[in-house]
Amino acid sequence: MEDMIHYLDGFVEPTIEEFARNPASIRHAFLACVVTFHSVDYLAYDKAGRKTRKGKVGNLRSIFGNLSSDFKLVDDVAHAFKHVVSGNARNPNLRSEEVVSRAGAFSSDFSSDFDVAAVKIAGRPEVDLFATVRRAATFLREYKPTT
Repeated sequence: MEDMIHYLDGFVEPTIEEFARNPASIRHAFLACVVTFHSVDYLAYDKAGRKTRKGKVGNLRSIFGNLSSDFKLVDDVAHAFKHVVSGNARNPNLRSEEVVSRAGAFSSDFSSDFDVAAVKIAGRPEVDLFATVRRAATFLREYKPTT
């Protein structure tokens, strides 16, 4: 757990802060999701064996996705950009093209329907990806392993 906290402090939080400074940047959103998702690697790492236990990564991915809808969406975004889709290719959880940038009131692409720049999920206007990744990082900080 100590290694994950170090990772959250040194990599996740600074990357999320870069996203905060660039709230309409799909690239910053993707990077924030990738580094946040990969926190599971630090919980799954076996120091004695000096390797990441892949089965444990999968288990944690499933557990965290069930416990936190924010972590699940961060996982989906990270994998959608890495693999073009997340989940099953025939019935994906998310396609990379569904992660979209919404221009803010002071941008040249401003539309009267929008007032704050943000990265959103097409068809899910209630989702603000910055808020989602922030809550997922908080979830990870508060996670207490049972073993």
